[in-house]
Parts: sequence; C-alpha cells; structure tokens
Amino acid sequence: MNIKKVFYFIFFHIFFISCSKDTISGPVIEEESSEETVPVKPDNTAVKDCAFDLSAIKENETVLIDCNLNLEGKTINLPKGVTLQFEKGEIKNGTLNFTESGKIDGALLNSSLEIKGNVKLANTTFIFIPEKWENIAQGETNFDTALKNTTEFEKLLFFVQSLGGEIFEVDKFDAFFEVTTVTSTTSDQNYRPSKEAINLPSNFHLKMSDKTFLRMFTSAPTKTDGFVLAVRDVDNVTVTGGNIIGDVLKRKFETSNPGGTGSLLFGIHSGRNIKLNNIHFENGSAGAITIFSLGFPFNPDYKPSTNIEILNCVFKNNRRMSISITDGQQIVVKGSTFENIGQPIGGIDGGEVGYAINIEPFRERDANGSLIEYQRVSNVIVQDNKENNSRVGFLTIASSKNIIVENNIVETRIAFAFSSSVKVKNNTLTSPANIDSKFAIFAAGKSSQFNNDNEVYNNTIKGYGSAISITSERVKIYNNTISDVDVGLIISSSKEIEIFENTINSKNIGIISNLTIVDDIQIYDNTINTQGFHIKFSKINETNEAKNFQLTVKNNQFITQKPVSLFFANGVNLISNIINGGVEINNSSNINISSNTIIPDNRHGVSISGDNTNILLKSNKISIPTGNDRFKCINNNSNIPNDIIEENNTCN
Repeated sequence: MNIKKVFYFIFFHIFFISCSKDTISGPVIEEESSEETVPVKPDNTAVKDCAFDLSAIKENETVLIDCNLNLEGKTINLPKGVTLQFEKGEIKNGTLNFTESGKIDGALLNSSLEIKGNVKLANTTFIFIPEKWENIAQGETNFDTALKNTTEFEKLLFFVQSLGGEIFEVDKFDAFFEVTTVTSTTSDQNYRPSKEAINLPSNFHLKMSDKTFLRMFTSAPTKTDGFVLAVRDVDNVTVTGGNIIGDVLKRKFETSNPGGTGSLLFGIHSGRNIKLNNIHFENGSAGAITIFSLGFPFNPDYKPSTNIEILNCVFKNNRRMSISITDGQQIVVKGSTFENIGQPIGGIDGGEVGYAINIEPFRERDANGSLIEYQRVSNVIVQDNKENNSRVGFLTIASSKNIIVENNIVETRIAFAFSSSVKVKNNTLTSPANIDSKFAIFAAGKSSQFNNDNEVYNNTIKGYGSAISITSERVKIYNNTISDVDVGLIISSSKEIEIFENTINSKNIGIISNLTIVDDIQIYDNTINTQGFHIKFSKINETNEAKNFQLTVKNNQFITQKPVSLFFANGVNLISNIINGGVEINNSSNINISSNTIIPDNRHGVSISGDNTNILLKSNKISIPTGNDRFKCINNNSNIPNDIIEENNTCN
C-alpha cells in the first residue's frame, strides 16, 4: 500500500493551536487502498508518549499510531470510517468505540484496551504477542491462573475472529491451561470436555510455531476426558504447528478404572472441514486426539464430524492411544509419526487400548435383536504414516466401513473386526528383532453380517510370530510378501476366505488351521517356502455342524522338502499343487488329493495312517521318493483301508 503523509505532526500541532481549540490525532494519512498490508510484530522500543487526543479524528481518516497513548480509563467515540494503523505505538487503558466501518491494526490490540462498535481488523492475520496480554500467564502456575488462561485465551480467539481475523499467529509462547472444570454459571453443571477446552471458532486458522507450547494443567485424579484445544459444532478450522503437551507425567491415576482414566489433547466434536497439520502431540494421559459427534445417527439432530484431516503430525509418548475415532466420516490421517504409544512412562502404566489409532464406534442390539448405532464411522483413510514401539499395535478398526489403510510403515500390527470394505494395502510391517510380535495383521469378527468386502493385499511383512491371523468372514488376502516369520497365515473360525498369490517364507509353518471350524476357504496360486510344514490342518471341522464344510488348497507351489499335514482334518481338497515334500494324512475324513505333482525326498509321497474315511487319491503325479527304499509313492497304513480310493496316480 502506498501511504503518503499529508503533513508532519508538528505542522498540524502548531496550526491547530493557533486556529482551533481542537486537538488533532497523530499523523493523518491519505485513505488507504483496499489491499491488505502484511502485519509485523510490534516493536515499542523507545517510543514516545502521544501528545494528541483521538477525539479530534474526523470521518474516514486513517491515523498512524507511532506513539504510546494512555486513555486513562476513558471511552473514545470514533466517527465513521476511521482506521487506526500501527507504527511502533500502542493504545492502552481505555475503550475505543467505533461508530461505523472502523478498522484497527491487530498490533494495537492488548488486554487493557476494550474495542466496541462497528470495527474490523485492518488485516485478517493477527499476530499474538504474549506480553500484550497480561491476563494470560506463561510458565508454571497454579490452578486459578491456569483456569483463567483457558478463559482468556479462548475469549481472545473469538474476539479476533469477531473482528474479521482469519489467521491467529503465535510464535514463542508457553502456558498451562486448566480444562477439566465446569465454568457454566447456569444450573447446567454437567462436565462437557469439548466446552471446557480452549474452543476454536469457525473459519479460523490457529497458526503456531515450534516455539509454541500449549500445556494441560495437571488434572485431579477424578477428572477425565479433558482437551487442551477443541472444535465443537464449527466449520472450516485449521490448526498448524506448535506443541500440545499433556499431563501424563504429573497426573495421579487413583480412580476405580485407572486404565481408562486421563485427558486428551485435542477434541473434534462435530467439526466440519477441520485440518490439523504439523502439530506435535506428546504426553497425553488418555491419548492425543478424539473425533466424535453430537447426537445419534438415528436422530434428526445428528451432526457427524465430517472432512477431518490430520496431516504430518508427531504423536509421542501418549498414554492409552493417540487418535480415537468413535463417530465421523471422510477422515484422513496422513504423513504422521507415532512413537511409544501406550507404553509405560515415568512409572505410569500405558493404560487401556495400546494402539496408536483406535477406530471404534459404539453400537449394540436391543432386546428384539435390532441393531442400534449410537455412533458411526465411515470413509477413513490412514495413509503414509510411520509407527514404532506402540504397546499393542498401530491401528485397530471395529464396527466401521470403507476404511483404507495404505502405505504405512509399521513396527507392530494392524487389526480389524466386524467391519466392511476395509482395505489394508501396500503397507510395510517389520517387527524389530528384539520384540516378540505375535502377529502383523489380524482379521477378526467371526459369524458377523458386517464382515463384507474386506481385503489385505500388496503388504510386505517381515519378522513376526505369524504374519496374518484370520478369524473372520468374507476376506480376501492376496499379493502379500511374507518372510522371516514362524507362521505365514493362521486360519480360525472362518468362512468365505480367499488366500491367493501370496509369497510366504516361514521358519516353521506356511499356513495353519488348528482346533477350529472353517468353511469355504480357498487357498490358491500361492508360493510357500518353509522350514517346517507347508500346510498344517489339525483337528478342523470335527463337529456334526461342520461335516460338509470345505477347505480347498489349489494351484500352489510348495518349494522346500517339507510336508503338507492333515491331522484329524475333515473336508480338505488338495488339488493341482506342486508339492516338494509329501502329504501326510492321519485320522481324517472327506479328503480329496487330486492332480498334484508330488516330489518327495526322504519321505513318502503320500502317507496315510490312523482311522480315515472317504479319502480320494486321484491323478496325482508322484516322483519315486529319494533317500531310502522304505519310502513309497503312496504308503497306505490306514486302519480302514477300504475307505482309501486310489485312481490314476502315477509313480515314476
């Protein structure tokens, strides 16, 4: 903006002393253009006291405040169209009442100056200078001051927004905030965490630097669920940068449920178009962020949190979990880092959950068996994140739909249950050598109508006890690369499962199903290289209910000289596989071994023992076993030999 001073202050001062009884303001400048200037940090060093009176300002004048003006408790009424612009000065100890269309530079605002009337900020960016706000205290403090900090900081945010401010910029600032006390002066004394936090207004950007620290004042043991910052039923809020620090190291956990006790750092309660970017969340005593909604999905007043982005944030040493999503839609968690989540810290246990991200809406069935959705989560993307050393895992998903988990680097595990359209794809899961990790991916939720269209594919998994464990329905698991694990896949209490085109290198068992009931399991086109058993099915489908259940293993390549073992198994089809090693059948029933190429080394091609019924060996090409003359292509030692049918097998 091109600003030109019309006359120097001295000239005006002399002129009006000689010609008028009125006292003029500071330098009057030509009317400014509509283009905004970039606000600068105020610098009041060596600024003189003002020698003029604001009451002499005329309509539509723009005044540079380049001196310190003490209003001495007075109210100054300013005429229409007045603009007050900062230039190393300040106005304090009084009230400015703008008549109409006023503007004031945000750098002139401070805790001793009250602004009234029809006025907007001259620039939509407000720079917060802590020294100007004596009602907000920095550093270690007491309960009363921390509670006042919360009230006054929130009041300032909304005040700036009411003046047309869109960006609230904070640099070096370090303060504690008490957020677990009911401040309502009405008869409603119910504690609502998202109200008692520092709330952010709609259409607002809180922009912090790495020197900004917002800290939770240590809560009493009985106080729980508080947030340092919150959005509640608002739109279009962005928060960037800064450090939000919890009270886990100072809090006492003395309630009847210490594992579930604590406070979080940020609450999104029916927020719409909310973006959190590049924020450091640490030491939350119950976690870092929670996303939930006002109302219930079955009521007309339901307001779901919608279009939430959590980007490039750091979550460290948060107790229980880091992100909890219990109600909302169109949510993205991307490019963030999760470290030591749910781990004991400073002598404090890790609390419940232990997952970095927990997606878990609440729903239940009524007495008539009808489903009631009290909460609902859908359309969530968890992408491009890094996780290490969470106590239990990286991500757990329950009772949700349309969830994409993609391109994450994980050191623990991912689990989902009772959900539909979950896609776990292109992730890298690597268990550190010093950690005994039981599994990398867990698909759960047996006998549930909600398990539909779930897929686990293109993941790289290394170094776990088991790579993928399945206790579910209607899941496809394909194109995964699995190595350095004890067991590739575990299948329990599952049906309508497809496992195909995976590469499995295991130290013990490729695929196992044990002491369970399974049906409509399709295992095909996989490559399995193992040091124990290619496949081990033991004590499966032994109940009356499961007598006609089927599990099919087809077109797989079993690389090493290890066996496929069927022990007390029922309803297994082994068809068109290349098996380096052999097939062992013991006390089994309803088994179909057909069209396989079997290449045994120091073992029988097919070995049958115990009590077996309805065993079919058909059209298998079996190489003559190497190593010892006692090994045969087919060694039938079944106690019921007539129930073993052999057709068109070759031995050469």
